Amino acid sequence: MSIFRKKCQYCGEKIEKGKEITVEVKVPEFKYKVKRRFCSLEHLDLYKKYVKSIPVGNSCPYCKN
Repeated sequence: MSIFRKKCQYCGEKIEKGKEITVEVKVPEFKYKVKRRFCSLEHLDLYKKYVKSIPVGNSCPYCKN
């Protein structure tokens, strides 16, 4: 058991070593894509569907509509 186990970006649960899915995704607060870890493809799809569509506050000059 490792102290530094990665957590799923969507659900926050710890991921077993070697079973994580690492993907570059768009985070609403950032201009560029960043690497994030997920515990399953289902959580990756849910993240892309719901989290990506969260409206960004007025603090980001790149993400304003």
